[in-house]
Amino acid sequence: MDRRDFIKVCTAVALAPPSFITGILRAEETSFKPYKKALLVKENGEPIRPEDVSPLKEYIFFYPYRSTPCLLMDLDSEVKPVKVKAKNGESYMWPGGVGPKRSIVAFSAICSHQLSYPTPDQTFINYYPKGKVAKVAGRDRVIQCCAHMSAFDPARGGEVIGGPAPFPLTAIVLSYEDGKIYALGTLGREVYEDFFDVFKPDLRRLYGSSRRAKELVDRCVVMDITSYTKDVIRC
Repeated sequence: MDRRDFIKVCTAVALAPPSFITGILRAEETSFKPYKKALLVKENGEPIRPEDVSPLKEYIFFYPYRSTPCLLMDLDSEVKPVKVKAKNGESYMWPGGVGPKRSIVAFSAICSHQLSYPTPDQTFINYYPKGKVAKVAGRDRVIQCCAHMSAFDPARGGEVIGGPAPFPLTAIVLSYEDGKIYALGTLGREVYEDFFDVFKPDLRRLYGSSRRAKELVDRCVVMDITSYTKDVIRC
């Protein structure tokens, strides 16, 4: 870790609530990567509050880059810190949920198998909220990718629970401060470099240039998934 990254981590930790610091420090010892601290906001620009995140819905936002989609969800009960394990034996500590109930979590919406991700036309990778059972996983409150049937557990840091995905979804590290929710960085293995390479033509079409697609953000608009994509494909 270079000096600049070290300062970013120290700043993120200093601004986080005391109850959150322990999880961040444990994560930083393994693979926490700080990015710009970004405020999560509603479509009207107001900061999103925990009560705005329904446990019955699926939400999307973009972080840490303008073009990299993430899923935000309220699991409706406390999500405790947990050691996340990958199929190759790698493991790291994930700090759990944030908010009054410590139930709100976020993950990259780029599948770790073959990089399926939500587009304005369709999404094969989705969160199945409370009461909406994913047929392949056989349960609700799960993230499932219908492209190749990988499933991930958001209550266990995005750990793989089924299908060919080789490692967990990249976790988006959140903080909860003065009633507001912020994204601080990522935890776990990233796929962004491959994502930008594989989908370069698509990203240029959507964002005008590769440079704009790779711009880091400091505000994230949180949307109901149906406000962003035309076809939510579930299985």
